[in-house]
Amino acid sequence: MKNNLSILIWIVVLYYVLKYFVPFGHYVIYPFTLIVTVLHEFGHAFFALITWWSVSSINIDANTAWYTVTSWWIRSLVLMWWYIWSAIFWNILLYIWFKNKKLADSILYLLAWLFVFIGIIWFHDILTSLMLFVFAVCFYFLAKKTDYDSLVLQLLWVFSILYIIEDFNVGPSSDLSKFSHILPQSVWMIIWLLIVLVITGYNLKLIFKK
Repeated sequence: MKNNLSILIWIVVLYYVLKYFVPFGHYVIYPFTLIVTVLHEFGHAFFALITWWSVSSINIDANTAWYTVTSWWIRSLVLMWWYIWSAIFWNILLYIWFKNKKLADSILYLLAWLFVFIGIIWFHDILTSLMLFVFAVCFYFLAKKTDYDSLVLQLLWVFSILYIIEDFNVGPSSDLSKFSHILPQSVWMIIWLLIVLVITGYNLKLIFKK
């Protein structure tokens, strides 16, 4: 368990070093950023589906400016609740990684099929679907042919949680900025950060308690 904590800390350090201190280091984490963004947009779509509304498409731009098109009239819930759900989702993956690494293959297979599903059912353009299929093949290969499946999951967890935390700063490109008519953006920034930190802190407590 102590070794797992050390790996976790080193991955966090690696993320910030690559992103902010190493020239062109952000290109190294770029594929992970794309994956995280895909799953973020899938969350918007998933929440629309479970509340009995439809999803038209999921689109990607090279700068990771994804967006999801839904026919859902309570737009604020689609935007807001996925942030909370995504924090829970990635913390569940971390918990699984620590408690039962044998499930890592199954999770990667699930992600592979999910990306294929998005690329076909919610098709928007060839580029988007092609990119999703490439990631699906990579997930399948990692699960089937390598021993790096659990490490990949931990990388995804760390980068996802950090991505979410960094997005608490509700700028014009953030979904949370849509709530500025209810409370000032600075207040939403604090609320979102506290929610994610509480969820993550509680999960770490469950993982590392004796």
